[in-house]
Amino acid sequence: MGRIKSIGMAEARPRLTQLVDEVSSGGDPCLIVAGSKVKAVLVGINQYNDMIERLENLSDAAELLQAELDEEPTMPFEEHLTKSKVYPERSRRKLKSGVSTGS
Repeated sequence: MGRIKSIGMAEARPRLTQLVDEVSSGGDPCLIVAGSKVKAVLVGINQYNDMIERLENLSDAAELLQAELDEEPTMPFEEHLTKSKVYPERSRRKLKSGVSTGS
C-alpha cells in the first residue's frame, strides 16, 4: 500500500464513481475530509475483506495466547471439531490453512 491520499467532501462528491473505481481496482485508499477532519475512508472491497480477515486472525491469536498465559485447559482442534459437530465432514481432511485435522 502506498501513500493514502485525501480529498475534500465537496471535491469527492462529483467524482465518487471515479474514486470507487480507483480503489476497487486495487488503488490506494482515499480519506474523505470535511473541514479539517477525516470523516470517512474509501477502500476497495478486496482490501477491506483482507483487513477484516487479518483482524479476525489477530483476535484469534490473542485469545489463544491469553488462554496459554491463563493456563486454561485446551484440546486438540480435531477433538473440538468432533465434539462440536460443527464440521463433521471436515474432521479428516486438510483445512484451508494447511493444518491437518487427522490422518
